[in-house]
Amino acid sequence: MERQREYIHSWYVFIMTAASLLFLLLNKNLVTSAALISLMLFLYTKNGLAFKKLFKIFLYAFLFSFTFFLLAVLNPSRDLQSGGFYHFMNMSFYKSSVDKAFMTMLKLLMVSFVSICSSSAIDYTKVILHLIVHKGLKLIWGYPFLLAMNSITLLRDEYERIKLNAHLRQLPLKDKIFLFFPLLVFAIRHSQRGALSLVTRGLNDKKTFYFSYDLTWLDKKRLFLFWVFYFGLVVASQMTLR
Repeated sequence: MERQREYIHSWYVFIMTAASLLFLLLNKNLVTSAALISLMLFLYTKNGLAFKKLFKIFLYAFLFSFTFFLLAVLNPSRDLQSGGFYHFMNMSFYKSSVDKAFMTMLKLLMVSFVSICSSSAIDYTKVILHLIVHKGLKLIWGYPFLLAMNSITLLRDEYERIKLNAHLRQLPLKDKIFLFFPLLVFAIRHSQRGALSLVTRGLNDKKTFYFSYDLTWLDKKRLFLFWVFYFGLVVASQMTLR
Protein backbone atom coordinates (compact mmCIF):
# COMPACT_ATOMS: atom_id res chain seq x y z
CA MET A 1 0.00 0.00 0.00
CA GLU A 2 1.35 3.41 -0.94
CA ARG A 3 2.24 5.69 1.94
CA GLN A 4 0.26 8.89 2.35
CA ARG A 5 1.88 12.17 1.38
CA GLU A 6 4.34 13.18 4.06
CA TYR A 7 3.77 16.28 6.16
CA ILE A 8 7.54 16.77 6.19
CA HIS A 9 10.24 14.91 4.27
CA SER A 10 11.51 11.77 6.01
CA TRP A 11 15.09 12.98 5.67
CA TYR A 12 14.27 16.04 7.75
CA VAL A 13 12.29 13.97 10.27
CA PHE A 14 15.36 11.76 10.59
CA ILE A 15 17.53 14.83 11.34
CA MET A 16 14.96 16.13 13.84
CA THR A 17 14.83 12.76 15.58
CA ALA A 18 18.62 12.57 15.91
CA ALA A 19 18.72 16.10 17.38
CA SER A 20 15.84 15.29 19.73
CA LEU A 21 17.49 12.13 21.04
CA LEU A 22 20.70 14.04 21.72
CA PHE A 23 18.72 16.69 23.61
CA LEU A 24 16.80 14.10 25.65
CA LEU A 25 20.00 12.31 26.63
CA LEU A 26 21.82 15.45 27.78
CA ASN A 27 18.97 17.56 29.13
CA LYS A 28 18.04 17.46 32.83
CA ASN A 29 14.93 19.65 32.63
CA LEU A 30 11.81 17.50 32.32
CA VAL A 31 9.61 20.41 31.20
CA THR A 32 11.70 21.23 28.14
CA SER A 33 12.06 17.51 27.34
CA ALA A 34 8.27 17.10 27.48
CA ALA A 35 7.83 20.11 25.18
CA LEU A 36 10.21 18.63 22.62
CA ILE A 37 8.54 15.21 22.78
CA SER A 38 5.14 16.87 22.20
CA LEU A 39 6.46 18.54 19.06
CA MET A 40 7.98 15.29 17.75
CA LEU A 41 4.76 13.37 18.42
CA PHE A 42 2.88 16.00 16.43
CA LEU A 43 5.26 15.53 13.49
CA TYR A 44 5.11 11.74 13.75
CA THR A 45 1.30 11.66 13.75
CA LYS A 46 1.19 14.09 10.82
CA ASN A 47 3.57 11.78 8.97
CA GLY A 48 1.25 8.80 9.38
CA LEU A 49 1.78 7.36 12.87
CA ALA A 50 -1.65 6.19 14.11
CA PHE A 51 -2.79 6.98 17.66
CA LYS A 52 -3.55 3.31 18.33
CA LYS A 53 0.00 2.34 17.44
CA LEU A 54 1.28 5.29 19.46
CA PHE A 55 -0.36 3.87 22.58
CA LYS A 56 1.15 0.41 21.97
CA ILE A 57 4.58 1.94 21.49
CA PHE A 58 4.24 3.80 24.79
CA LEU A 59 3.39 0.54 26.58
CA TYR A 60 6.45 -1.19 25.09
CA ALA A 61 8.71 1.72 26.02
CA PHE A 62 7.28 1.86 29.54
CA LEU A 63 7.76 -1.87 30.16
CA PHE A 64 11.31 -1.64 28.86
CA SER A 65 12.23 1.34 31.06
CA PHE A 66 10.34 0.02 34.11
CA THR A 67 12.37 -3.21 33.94
CA PHE A 68 15.55 -1.18 34.29
CA PHE A 69 13.96 0.74 37.17
CA LEU A 70 13.29 -2.49 39.06
CA LEU A 71 16.79 -3.80 38.43
CA ALA A 72 18.34 -0.55 39.66
CA VAL A 73 16.19 -0.47 42.80
CA LEU A 74 16.72 -4.12 43.70
CA ASN A 75 20.47 -3.98 43.04
CA PRO A 76 21.63 -0.47 43.97
CA SER A 77 25.26 0.49 43.68
CA ARG A 78 27.26 0.98 46.88
CA ASP A 79 27.38 4.77 46.64
CA LEU A 80 23.55 4.84 46.68
CA GLN A 81 23.16 2.60 49.74
CA SER A 82 22.81 5.44 52.19
CA GLY A 83 20.23 7.88 53.56
CA GLY A 84 16.55 7.24 54.27
CA PHE A 85 14.28 4.46 53.11
CA TYR A 86 11.04 4.02 51.19
CA HIS A 87 8.81 1.27 52.56
CA PHE A 88 6.56 -0.76 50.26
CA MET A 89 4.85 -4.10 51.03
CA ASN A 90 7.17 -5.03 53.92
CA MET A 91 10.18 -4.10 51.81
CA SER A 92 12.60 -1.20 52.23
CA PHE A 93 14.46 0.61 49.48
CA TYR A 94 17.11 3.31 49.73
CA LYS A 95 15.66 6.72 48.86
CA SER A 96 18.76 7.73 46.93
CA SER A 97 18.65 4.59 44.77
CA VAL A 98 14.90 4.94 44.08
CA ASP A 99 15.22 8.63 43.14
CA LYS A 100 18.18 7.91 40.88
CA ALA A 101 16.46 4.92 39.27
CA PHE A 102 13.26 6.92 38.73
CA MET A 103 15.07 9.73 36.88
CA THR A 104 16.94 7.17 34.80
CA MET A 105 13.67 5.41 34.00
CA LEU A 106 12.07 8.67 32.83
CA LYS A 107 15.00 9.48 30.55
CA LEU A 108 15.08 5.94 29.18
CA LEU A 109 11.30 6.05 28.65
CA MET A 110 11.51 9.30 26.66
CA VAL A 111 14.44 8.16 24.52
CA SER A 112 13.00 4.72 23.74
CA PHE A 113 9.53 6.18 23.09
CA VAL A 114 10.83 8.71 20.55
CA SER A 115 13.13 6.10 18.95
CA ILE A 116 10.38 3.54 18.39
CA CYS A 117 7.93 6.18 17.16
CA SER A 118 10.46 7.43 14.63
CA SER A 119 10.85 3.95 13.16
CA SER A 120 7.14 3.96 12.30
CA ALA A 121 6.92 7.57 11.10
CA ILE A 122 10.06 7.74 8.93
CA ASP A 123 10.18 6.18 5.48
CA TYR A 124 13.80 5.00 5.58
CA THR A 125 13.61 3.86 1.97
CA LYS A 126 12.96 7.46 0.98
CA VAL A 127 15.79 8.62 3.25
CA ILE A 128 18.32 6.33 1.60
CA LEU A 129 17.13 7.18 -1.91
CA HIS A 130 17.37 10.88 -1.09
CA LEU A 131 20.95 10.34 0.12
CA ILE A 132 21.79 8.45 -3.08
CA VAL A 133 20.29 11.04 -5.43
CA HIS A 134 21.27 14.25 -3.62
CA LYS A 135 23.98 13.53 -1.05
CA GLY A 136 26.37 11.32 -2.98
CA LEU A 137 25.74 8.02 -1.21
CA LYS A 138 27.19 5.32 -3.46
CA LEU A 139 24.80 2.79 -4.99
CA ILE A 140 27.05 -0.03 -3.83
CA TRP A 141 26.17 0.99 -0.26
CA GLY A 142 22.65 2.33 -0.68
CA TYR A 143 20.95 -0.57 -2.41
CA PRO A 144 22.25 -3.27 -0.02
CA PHE A 145 20.81 -1.12 2.79
CA LEU A 146 17.47 -1.05 0.98
CA LEU A 147 17.63 -4.81 0.50
CA ALA A 148 18.37 -5.35 4.20
CA MET A 149 15.48 -3.12 5.32
CA ASN A 150 13.08 -4.85 2.96
CA SER A 151 14.17 -8.23 4.29
CA ILE A 152 13.03 -7.28 7.82
CA THR A 153 9.44 -6.91 6.64
CA LEU A 154 9.60 -10.08 4.57
CA LEU A 155 11.04 -12.07 7.49
CA ARG A 156 8.29 -10.84 9.76
CA ASP A 157 5.60 -11.84 7.26
CA GLU A 158 7.21 -15.22 6.69
CA TYR A 159 7.39 -15.83 10.43
CA GLU A 160 3.66 -15.08 10.77
CA ARG A 161 2.88 -17.58 7.99
CA ILE A 162 5.05 -20.27 9.58
CA LYS A 163 3.51 -19.63 13.00
CA LEU A 164 -0.02 -19.85 11.56
CA ASN A 165 0.88 -23.11 9.81
CA ALA A 166 2.18 -24.54 13.10
CA HIS A 167 -0.99 -23.45 14.89
CA LEU A 168 -3.22 -25.13 12.30
CA ARG A 169 -1.20 -28.32 12.65
CA GLN A 170 -1.44 -28.05 16.45
CA LEU A 171 2.25 -28.51 17.00
CA PRO A 172 3.28 -28.89 20.66
CA LEU A 173 5.32 -26.13 22.27
CA LYS A 174 8.57 -28.12 22.26
CA ASP A 175 8.38 -28.49 18.46
CA LYS A 176 7.73 -24.78 17.83
CA ILE A 177 11.37 -24.09 18.63
CA PHE A 178 12.27 -25.62 15.27
CA LEU A 179 10.19 -22.99 13.44
CA PHE A 180 13.32 -20.85 13.28
CA PHE A 181 15.01 -23.30 10.89
CA PRO A 182 12.67 -22.68 7.92
CA LEU A 183 12.91 -18.97 8.74
CA LEU A 184 16.70 -19.22 8.53
CA VAL A 185 16.43 -21.00 5.17
CA PHE A 186 14.09 -18.27 3.91
CA ALA A 187 16.55 -15.58 5.02
CA ILE A 188 19.45 -17.26 3.18
CA ARG A 189 17.41 -17.68 0.01
CA HIS A 190 16.20 -14.07 0.17
CA SER A 191 19.76 -12.76 0.55
CA GLN A 192 20.90 -14.87 -2.41
CA ARG A 193 18.02 -13.68 -4.61
CA GLY A 194 18.63 -10.07 -3.57
CA ALA A 195 22.36 -10.25 -4.31
CA LEU A 196 21.68 -11.90 -7.67
CA SER A 197 19.12 -9.20 -8.49
CA LEU A 198 21.61 -6.41 -7.77
CA VAL A 199 24.26 -8.07 -9.94
CA THR A 200 21.97 -8.83 -12.90
CA ARG A 201 20.62 -5.25 -12.94
CA GLY A 202 24.15 -3.98 -13.35
CA LEU A 203 23.83 -1.11 -10.91
CA ASN A 204 26.41 1.63 -11.47
CA ASP A 205 26.89 5.35 -10.94
CA LYS A 206 25.10 6.16 -14.23
CA LYS A 207 21.76 4.89 -12.96
CA THR A 208 18.85 7.28 -13.49
CA PHE A 209 15.92 7.75 -11.10
CA TYR A 210 12.28 8.30 -12.03
CA PHE A 211 11.59 10.27 -8.84
CA SER A 212 13.80 13.07 -7.51
CA TYR A 213 13.08 12.53 -3.78
CA ASP A 214 13.70 16.25 -3.42
CA LEU A 215 12.81 18.61 -0.58
CA THR A 216 10.07 21.22 -0.93
CA TRP A 217 10.03 24.79 0.28
CA LEU A 218 7.53 23.79 2.99
CA ASP A 219 9.94 21.10 4.22
CA LYS A 220 12.70 23.66 4.61
CA LYS A 221 10.39 26.14 6.30
CA ARG A 222 9.23 23.56 8.83
CA LEU A 223 12.80 22.47 9.53
CA PHE A 224 13.75 26.10 10.15
CA LEU A 225 10.86 26.49 12.63
CA PHE A 226 11.96 23.28 14.34
CA TRP A 227 15.50 24.62 14.81
CA VAL A 228 14.13 27.88 16.26
CA PHE A 229 12.02 25.91 18.73
CA TYR A 230 14.86 23.46 19.44
CA PHE A 231 17.51 26.06 20.27
CA GLY A 232 14.92 27.96 22.30
CA LEU A 233 14.53 24.84 24.46
CA VAL A 234 18.31 24.52 24.76
CA VAL A 235 18.58 28.10 26.01
CA ALA A 236 15.62 27.62 28.37
CA SER A 237 17.08 24.44 29.86
CA GLN A 238 20.49 26.08 30.40
CA MET A 239 18.92 29.13 32.08
CA THR A 240 16.90 26.85 34.37
CA LEU A 241 20.01 24.94 35.44
CA ARG A 242 21.84 28.17 36.26
